[in-house]
Amino acid sequence: MSRRALLVSLYTLSLLWLQGCAFFGDDMPDYGRTLADIKEPEIPEDPMPVPQTGIDQIEESYRSALDVAEDPGIRHQILVRLADLEMARSEQRQLDAQTQEKYFDGAVSMYQELIMLNKERPVNGEKMSNERLLYQLSKAYALDGRMHESDEVLNELVGSYPESAFVAEADFRQAEKAFSDGNYDLAERLYSEVVAAGEVTPFYGNAVYMQGWSQFKRGRYRASVKSFTEVLDRKLPTVGQQLVDLSNSDRNLVNDTLRVFGIVFSYLDGADSITEIYQNLGQRHYQHMLYMELGDLYLEKKRYRDSADTYRHYVQVFPSTDYSPGFSVKAIEVYSLGNFPSLILPAKEEYVRNYGVYSEFWKMRSDEQRLSLKPKLHLYLDELSSYYHSQALGNRKVREEFQSLRAAGKKPDFKLPEDIAQPNFLKAAGLYQQFIDTFPENDKVSEMTYLMGEAYYEAGQLEQAVKAYELVAYTHLDKDRGALAGYSAIFSLQHLISNHPLKTEADSAIVTEWKKHKVNSAMNFADYYPADKRAAAVLTKAAQEVFEQGDLARAQVIAKRMTEWQPAPETSLQKTAWLVLAHSQFDLQQYNEAEYSYRQLLTLLDPSDPDHAPTIERIAASMYKSSEAQIAAGDTAAAVSKLLSINTISPGSDIAIAAQYDAANHLMDLKSWVQAESVLLDFGQRYPKHELNKTLPPKLAFIYQETESWNKAAGQLAIMANSGDPQTRRNSLYLSAELYEKSANLAKAVEQYREYARTYPAPFDLAIEARYKLVDIYGKQKDEGKRNYWLKDLISQDAKAGVNRSGRSKYLAAMASSKFANDEYERFNKIKLTLPIKKSMRKKKAAMDQTLKSYRRVLDYGVAEFATDANYKIGMLYGQLSQDLMNSERPAGLDELALEQYEILLEEQAYPFEEKAIDLHASNIQRAWVGLYDNGVKNSFKALAKLLPARYGKEESKVEVSNGLH
Repeated sequence: MSRRALLVSLYTLSLLWLQGCAFFGDDMPDYGRTLADIKEPEIPEDPMPVPQTGIDQIEESYRSALDVAEDPGIRHQILVRLADLEMARSEQRQLDAQTQEKYFDGAVSMYQELIMLNKERPVNGEKMSNERLLYQLSKAYALDGRMHESDEVLNELVGSYPESAFVAEADFRQAEKAFSDGNYDLAERLYSEVVAAGEVTPFYGNAVYMQGWSQFKRGRYRASVKSFTEVLDRKLPTVGQQLVDLSNSDRNLVNDTLRVFGIVFSYLDGADSITEIYQNLGQRHYQHMLYMELGDLYLEKKRYRDSADTYRHYVQVFPSTDYSPGFSVKAIEVYSLGNFPSLILPAKEEYVRNYGVYSEFWKMRSDEQRLSLKPKLHLYLDELSSYYHSQALGNRKVREEFQSLRAAGKKPDFKLPEDIAQPNFLKAAGLYQQFIDTFPENDKVSEMTYLMGEAYYEAGQLEQAVKAYELVAYTHLDKDRGALAGYSAIFSLQHLISNHPLKTEADSAIVTEWKKHKVNSAMNFADYYPADKRAAAVLTKAAQEVFEQGDLARAQVIAKRMTEWQPAPETSLQKTAWLVLAHSQFDLQQYNEAEYSYRQLLTLLDPSDPDHAPTIERIAASMYKSSEAQIAAGDTAAAVSKLLSINTISPGSDIAIAAQYDAANHLMDLKSWVQAESVLLDFGQRYPKHELNKTLPPKLAFIYQETESWNKAAGQLAIMANSGDPQTRRNSLYLSAELYEKSANLAKAVEQYREYARTYPAPFDLAIEARYKLVDIYGKQKDEGKRNYWLKDLISQDAKAGVNRSGRSKYLAAMASSKFANDEYERFNKIKLTLPIKKSMRKKKAAMDQTLKSYRRVLDYGVAEFATDANYKIGMLYGQLSQDLMNSERPAGLDELALEQYEILLEEQAYPFEEKAIDLHASNIQRAWVGLYDNGVKNSFKALAKLLPARYGKEESKVEVSNGLH
């Protein structure tokens, strides 16, 4: 036996010896006061070094004492101590040696001699105990590899001292030898003796474990379960304890025990044995590990069905534990590995049924606990719904193919399958709904809702289909399926309306509600998906149906919207829309509006169209009814109506032209702007070459400004900007730009302002304002490139303005410069200090220099609002550099001291920048004392409150606010 193997084999024996070893005598000595009784020592300023004392010196001291000792008891104690010292010396020699030899002969001789002396001669009239000496002798033999002699001495010790603490060790060693020799019967009896000694012996735990192995080797599997259960009870005492919480040795022991448990139960009746045995032994909190181990063992042996049955057995016995979902998943995975496709689908359905959102298991769990269930529910619900949906579609397709062949007089070469489409469609729909209820925030909810609608539609459940389709279209606003879903909802409603019998009043009421629903759905479709090519037709049809139902007001609203549809739909749809609108207006006695609608309809009709003549009649009727009503009411506008009626009667005549022009002027005097606009526009359309047509733009521009139709007014001014005298053109151009801006027609406003800025450099103030308008508009449009172009132009124009330079131009140039400086500041902030620091710091410093130059240019303008902000930003620039230094990457591999030194160096580098930042902010806030308290000063106060909280971390007195120079 090698020295290392010997030491390992006697490790337990050595530990026990160390526990029992004493300096003097066979009994444990009284060591006197405890550490708690000793006063704290006084440490001298220059303590003397304590010399190291070796075994040889100690032995020499004892031999000197032996020479002078006369008392037999003391001499006996010294001899025992000398034997122990020899034992210690022998152990040290063995540890230090490079070759295998015998090192304990001296210790053996001394212990043998002492044992004989104790037997032959009493000390002070009393016979001394050899219990400890026998143990030391046994140990010395064992350490020298003389196991036979060691066992003989240990047996003598046990025989002489049956109550000794070493008895359990002797039994354990004999049991180990018996087990090693294959004598499992004897081993079990001896391990049982050690176990009977109780947990006071350090061999108890190992004895229980090995007792179980002895029973296992003897085929006593049920008996071994009890022993191995005690092992796990001791190592896993608390509920929820994890293996990772154990030491390596305990974890290995538990894993080995679980492994043998799996083998034991595989020899018995599998999972049924676990359930049955622990109904008698009592349930254990770690019992799920036993089922898992057994299932894993079967899986390892490729006994797939047994493995899956074991996992499922656990779920059936313990359906409500937190471990059940995991066991269910394991069973499904095993079915897949074992190629049992027919079992996978029911297992997944069972998982959804047992742990899904509708299950009791789900209801009893917290949101946090449900998270672990969701990944598999997501997967299985997706798979199952797709499966049943595709199965239903496939079944229907095969049946349709069969029937098609029969209808064509051909004989199919396959049997007509059972019709399972509808139940499968409904099953798929239910699974889609469960997915939606389980994952309401999931990205696939819209898709699942749409598919649910499809499944309900195919199953003939049209009302449910409509609900699903409309959710997709108008709640989820699905970009990919929304329009199709919205149209499908309308189609489904029409299907319901067309196929529902009208046998009773209740039937009629139901159909009426469906019709209303269909109109609302059509309106929603047009609102949400106006770009869809079907939207115009849907809306037109809705207008027609509402008119037929007698709801004229609503028909008018829908039809009017259709007439304004862009891009314009096909002519047939426009005709229907104008016809519904005109008829609704006429029936509602809105004769002027009806006339206009009929005229619009007339433009869509060919003279040969059957509706042409009736439309003209309607126009005449509308005019007549309108004038009749106005005359009866004494309305002064009646004259205007009469004038305009001439146009209807005799269009194109001179008097008709004059009458229409005069009517427009009268309408403007009456401030009837809308009608005046209509007359003038009509005049321009009818007589575009007439001399009076040139006077229309100013009149229209005036009308539009009065009606706040800024975009239209701007359009007329733009026309005027292309004709007339230079002053009129210039004023019209600038005014048109302002009105386009006011109407939110920013594209045209930009066009006009840009034209003005490039065409009219004078007057300077107006030209600079045009540039500022461009900056403002491009800012709103988030077009940074073009905005920057005009910001630079503001700076350039101010710089070369000369005597025309004004406070406003300086303010705008300062604003522009401040914006570019802020851009530099942002670029500086984005640069991170990474390793190597020197390289990244160089880049950071370059960005800082550029930013400082930009802010100095802002300061040169002397505009208070931007100057204070520039000073604040410069202070923040230095503060940010200081902060970035402290937050920079640290080199890898630094020990604690080096890292500390590195941190000190960083602080030394960062400190001046922080001080500079403080000085700059302190200088900036001085402006508050002279009455300047704008945002730049406020921000410096806030910055100082963070940098120097003790001084500035309180509310400062507010003097006044500076808005800068505008």
